[in-house]
Amino acid sequence: MNAVAVDRVSISYVGWRSCKPTNRLGFRQSIALLAIVFLLDVSVGRAEDYVLTIGGGYSPEGNQVSLEKNVLLFQRMLSEQSADLARNDIYFADGDAPTKDVLVHDHDRLPEANRLMAQVFGRTEALGLTYRNHEIPNVLDASRPETIRAWFRDHGSKMHDGDRLIIYVTAHGHRGRDSNREYDTSIAMWDQSALRMTEFAKLLDEMDPKVDVVMVMVQCYTGGFAHLIYKGGIPQNGLSPQKRVGFYATVHDRPAAGCTPEVNEANYEEYSTFFWAALRGIDRIGNRIERPDYNGDARISLDEAHAYVILNADTIDLPVKTSDEYLRVESKFGEGESDLLRKDESFETVLKYASPVQTVLLEKLSEKLNLTGENRIVDARRRPRNDRRRGGPSRRNSETRNRIANDLLNRWPELRNPFNPLVTEMLTTRSEEFINAVKVHPDYKQFRDELAKRTSATSGVVSNVHYERFLRVTDSIVLAENLRRLKNLSKITEYEAIVAAEQETLLSP
Repeated sequence: MNAVAVDRVSISYVGWRSCKPTNRLGFRQSIALLAIVFLLDVSVGRAEDYVLTIGGGYSPEGNQVSLEKNVLLFQRMLSEQSADLARNDIYFADGDAPTKDVLVHDHDRLPEANRLMAQVFGRTEALGLTYRNHEIPNVLDASRPETIRAWFRDHGSKMHDGDRLIIYVTAHGHRGRDSNREYDTSIAMWDQSALRMTEFAKLLDEMDPKVDVVMVMVQCYTGGFAHLIYKGGIPQNGLSPQKRVGFYATVHDRPAAGCTPEVNEANYEEYSTFFWAALRGIDRIGNRIERPDYNGDARISLDEAHAYVILNADTIDLPVKTSDEYLRVESKFGEGESDLLRKDESFETVLKYASPVQTVLLEKLSEKLNLTGENRIVDARRRPRNDRRRGGPSRRNSETRNRIANDLLNRWPELRNPFNPLVTEMLTTRSEEFINAVKVHPDYKQFRDELAKRTSATSGVVSNVHYERFLRVTDSIVLAENLRRLKNLSKITEYEAIVAAEQETLLSP
């Protein structure tokens, strides 16, 4: 859909749900049929786009600078696309209050002597951290549940048939509080407040049902918000009459990657970094990327941007999109003599039912994981599982550090007390002497190498997640085919309409 506010064909609720797919139509043929039926039921009007950005942490200590920079990146993309928006509203942290609300760590500004002393003596917590006021212009208000409710009351209520609401959330998130409603996760907001998925769903439910909604959310446990597709956020209530699609950093029961006080954006590894890069054609520091036109139609869809994240983000995230979650609610795997496909079908069988984008995902993930042959899906399920715990310093690392620390304390016993005047001298007027004493130590090279290994402590977890991403793609393909074999035409219609919406673009070129 075009982000510029022009006369635009808007698809009505009837078009969203009235396609009559045949039982054995191919994937692309079904989508083409859906598009034709959409065009048979249209109303032409002045359609406009609204953008709502919710960002920031729950307090200054939890408001890392990466959240601020994510908002600035998104605004930069909107500006590049010359988007003519009806509204572009930002709610971030404490709003326009002049207080210091952003947590920053600038490694390059930290004196080397301070860094080495902290590393050797094992006191790196909060080293180099500072606070400042955020630098986002035109913030409408603080990120709080009441301000978001007010936005929907004052502005969301004015949206009408054919308008579109684009929502971007870059914040922290919480697990569902009720074990019986684990998908009711929440967005963490300023002053330790929170907005739950089910309440967010009710805010959307109160809008005109003919308003389209596109969501990109990157907070921890954000996959719970994939249930926003249902009325009230509850699958038993049925699909919402609104056309809602979302793209989420990870599943409902896992934290997401990305929040950091580091100022160097070249080191940012989180969902929206890759999602926006796919749509822009350049990454967040200005380097051009190979555009992920996986289906060869000369445009980058939301679905393709999501696939780009799956292939290129080496993080702990297990990305989710609306159609994936719909299938897990509405379809099922085959068992025994059932005509339905099983989880562990041959790779050739699964590939036969894959869309062009899914085909690229299967092939490239197979290559990345060195999976080959017809049994690669079974092999992926049987792979050795890496320990998913985040480890602290290894014993070996501690022993190396202790040897260096003990030798320094034997030379300067005053360093045992951080308030001794000698410590101040070693960090200022005698810093070169201290730096040299550390670097000439015979164990320094080993210590430095072990520190580097500690920074990649999650590498095993990331490797494990790539297998999970591969299996999630295969599961979605199987579940989609099984949904067709179940022959529930209303469910097939809903699913194919969701897929069609995911294949739209966010902004016009």
